[in-house]
Amino acid sequence: MNDAANEGAEALVGQGAPPRAYSSSAEVAQRRPARCIGGRGGRAIRDRTRSRGLTLIEILISLGIVALVTSMAVIGISSVTDAQLRSSAVEMAGAMKQSYDRAIMQHRTQRVVFDIDKNSWWMEFSESPFATSKEKMRGEEGTSDEVKEAEKDKKKSRWDKEEKSQVEALLEGGSAAFVPDVEIDGGKPTRLPGDVHLKRVWTSHQEEAFTTGTAYLHFWKSGMAEAALIELEDDGGDIVTLEVQPLTGRVRTYPKRMPVPDLGDDDDGRKDGDE
Repeated sequence: MNDAANEGAEALVGQGAPPRAYSSSAEVAQRRPARCIGGRGGRAIRDRTRSRGLTLIEILISLGIVALVTSMAVIGISSVTDAQLRSSAVEMAGAMKQSYDRAIMQHRTQRVVFDIDKNSWWMEFSESPFATSKEKMRGEEGTSDEVKEAEKDKKKSRWDKEEKSQVEALLEGGSAAFVPDVEIDGGKPTRLPGDVHLKRVWTSHQEEAFTTGTAYLHFWKSGMAEAALIELEDDGGDIVTLEVQPLTGRVRTYPKRMPVPDLGDDDDGRKDGDE
């Protein structure tokens, strides 16, 4: 019988088929992959354990990515807010410097108007003689629309003329007509970004800083300016205060709230002859 099998194998080799190797049962057993202890049940336990470990690793990696993305988003929002606060302060400081320069070059009175309630500001000028009142404004509320209309009616009844003389304008203290400085971009109302707020404005003709209403910062043709503090604050509580120096019109910035200085009753940042 073995002879017949050998003859069949030789016949296949002769026909071009590859010789088939025969192994004993021991060799076959050695070639089979070793099973874990416990048979099929043990392999299932090992597979479930391995699957559970991979899931935990994936969860930890996902949590780490979420935490990283969240922290980056918070830092990004804070950076944007800080950038808006700094940008607003720089733009406002540039407008004050420009008003100071234009008052000298154009030989007229310039001023920056701060509408605290509407969170906006713009630049105006007057060719007529102008002087601030010697009596300083009191309280924390600036000029409102109702007060402006009442002052106009009072002035009309006092000076029943179409045109006021220079003496009359000076006696009234601030009766000159101001118009927006439309020749430059600052002549149009500039609204601060939503995250930045105009918190307080103090000038030398005020006793206290205004927190509502309208405030005015004047620049004189003689090269003088009103001493002033303008405070900006963002939603994160960061503060930038702009300080206007009266002798040079220079603007300095501070990353904090500055106290209102005591200039005295007669010190409003002007020299004799300023209008």
